[in-house]
Amino acid sequence: KETREDHSAVMNTMIRLYSGARDAQRKQAMAFELSDFDLRLLRYGALFESRFMDLSVAIPVEKALDLGWRTMAECFSPEELLVRRNLIDKYYPRAAA
Repeated sequence: KETREDHSAVMNTMIRLYSGARDAQRKQAMAFELSDFDLRLLRYGALFESRFMDLSVAIPVEKALDLGWRTMAECFSPEELLVRRNLIDKYYPRAAA
């Protein structure tokens, strides 16, 4: 079965942001001052872990992609995601903007 057009962009962006969240956790652990963006990365990391990494999570790909967009939108503006504009226009939840 063919996947949705945003699959690769969403997954790559979510992993990149989660990696940033891990970096922000290390900064926090070493008592570095955290920027607003670092704090949003930490929030995103916690949401990502609870929504996608919990062993009890089993959702279809379409729903996972939609949840991915919602999760990213809760923490970041469309421009911060660095995703193609046509995908932002089509999938980014406007209520969160």
